[in-house]
Amino acid sequence: MKRLIFLLLFFGLMATAMRAEDFKKLSLPRQEQLSSDRVQQVLQDSEGYLWYATEGGGVCRDDGRQISVFRSDAEHPDLLGSNDVVCLAEAGSRIIIGTFHGAYVLDKQDYTIRKLTDVDDKHVDDIIIAADGHWWLTSNKKVYEFDGDGNLLNTYLTGDKYVARIHEDRQGNLWISQWDGGLMTLRDGQFTPAPWSVDAAPSAIIDDPAGDGLLIGTFGQGIVRYQPADGSLEILEQTGRSVCIDMKVTNNHLWMSTTSGLQHFIVSDRMEAYPIDTAMTTLRRITLDKHGNLLVANSQEESFALNWHSLQPWYSETPLTRFVADSIRSSRQLSARPTALAMDTADGLWFSTGRDIRIMKNGREDVVLPDTKDVSAMTFDDNGTLWLANIFGTVMAYKDGKLTTDEYASIEHGDAVVALQADSLGRLLIVCDRYVRRYDPKAHTLQQQNRESSDVYALELQETQPGERWSQPEDDIVRERMPQWVWWILAVLVVILSALLVYIAFLHRQRKRFISISTSPTSSSPQDKAEESSKEIQGIKAPWLQQAIALVEKNINNEQYSVEQLGNDLCMSRMTFYRKIQSATGQKPSEFMRTIRLRHAAELLRQDSMSISEISYATGFTSVSYFSRCFRSLYGVSPSQYVKDQRKA
Repeated sequence: MKRLIFLLLFFGLMATAMRAEDFKKLSLPRQEQLSSDRVQQVLQDSEGYLWYATEGGGVCRDDGRQISVFRSDAEHPDLLGSNDVVCLAEAGSRIIIGTFHGAYVLDKQDYTIRKLTDVDDKHVDDIIIAADGHWWLTSNKKVYEFDGDGNLLNTYLTGDKYVARIHEDRQGNLWISQWDGGLMTLRDGQFTPAPWSVDAAPSAIIDDPAGDGLLIGTFGQGIVRYQPADGSLEILEQTGRSVCIDMKVTNNHLWMSTTSGLQHFIVSDRMEAYPIDTAMTTLRRITLDKHGNLLVANSQEESFALNWHSLQPWYSETPLTRFVADSIRSSRQLSARPTALAMDTADGLWFSTGRDIRIMKNGREDVVLPDTKDVSAMTFDDNGTLWLANIFGTVMAYKDGKLTTDEYASIEHGDAVVALQADSLGRLLIVCDRYVRRYDPKAHTLQQQNRESSDVYALELQETQPGERWSQPEDDIVRERMPQWVWWILAVLVVILSALLVYIAFLHRQRKRFISISTSPTSSSPQDKAEESSKEIQGIKAPWLQQAIALVEKNINNEQYSVEQLGNDLCMSRMTFYRKIQSATGQKPSEFMRTIRLRHAAELLRQDSMSISEISYATGFTSVSYFSRCFRSLYGVSPSQYVKDQRKA
């Protein structure tokens, strides 16, 4: 079933040990429609759209209604040099794309794609947009600098080591890390080696939130605090053999994606580690969305967003009651009871008398906007613009002595505006009795939610047509009798809903049936195995499904054998394979493959000839802990307990 278009579903509540912060793991929408489930990066652009860099599937964009795919295929063989996309970056109205073979620029105005011909047809490892708007790309053993229009400015050679990541620090200095190498910085027009004495190559680089230096992730030696002034360093946290892939810092919280999952630290003079169980491995790049939440890419399971703030409604301000207005009038010695209030940065109190707009400052009251009637709400934004709204839904802006009406933000139904509020991103919250609108004056986008709906985390999506709102306020009372055709539509909807419920029940039975067959013990002798295999075929008759099971069993120890490869081996498209597996087994393709692997693992456990660690890797699992969690989820007991139970039997 499709997820809701505008909401990220809450599906996990996680907490750090010894900390009061709650962490919510949020599912990103429509991931089952991506052209590849191996995601390398998730990026939310300035318009609110989600972009996915995938391995084998090109670039995917979620516009809130559907997934658009940009990749080379039979009709567009030269669109991208490679459908294996490594990284993305937004530069104004462009998306910069790094692939296994070169770099490309996608123009969001017309969605054309052109190649950056100055970049070699090599693996592009990283892209950043510097503070001055320049693009910096790392590829092969070179670093490329482009201006904001995509014109090549410089090409820097970095020696005999391949470049991994690039970072611009607070002072505007550029740093690069090298695969199997060290650290380099840009000085006097060339990248020169910086002191690096750790017995492990650096990977991700970020600014140290607790000082003026850098925090550097490594290949197997944890996190290093680095001081550029003298090259001194200190290993803050050992992370075992995990390879650091990416790091992000938000409010002294350090998040690190590694080959063994997501790790969380509190950064101060020392490093405090707090475990986060994401039940996922092989995490890739981390980015921040417009709300400051982490967008974590996962190349084997579903990618997700991580939120550690309590999600607040758009508007929660106390309205200006008559009692409060009279109190303010008395304390500030105003000439009339205010119907709306706003404070400017110079401690001036702006208020409406219902007939005009006045300002009280330094004990003096002056009329600023005469004949401005029925104003019910006022607020200042960070740019010093005074926003006003009246009881007829009209929204106005006052700036530099000029009052203008914003037709786009005004309520077309004439509903009274009861409050206005500007947020830190320059957006205007327009509050009515039954709903709240969030208006972005720069992008001209509108979003709406009912005031009763709290704790909503929503993607901001641009309107497809100006003036067409995403949702309309509902009428409180329906005065007219519904016409006959409405009843027919309702009847059809009831039939569709009933059919959908029947289909869901069917999928649930199929899933239970498939898991029951897959988890039933198998015999050790070839003759008994053949008899049980015959019983399974009678239970699951589809030849293509038997072929799918055989392919998974054939590649049982290949952890790289993916859903996409299985679909290709069956000569099915991704969507066809997903639909047929879901219908036949009630499971997603990844869950189906995991069930087959766990069934084989259970058979090896019953033979009791290998250790649990050996069995986990022999059945294609990347870690013993992940294998144990999956096994317990399917069989209800841990692998070690399962072995004990078999020995007793």
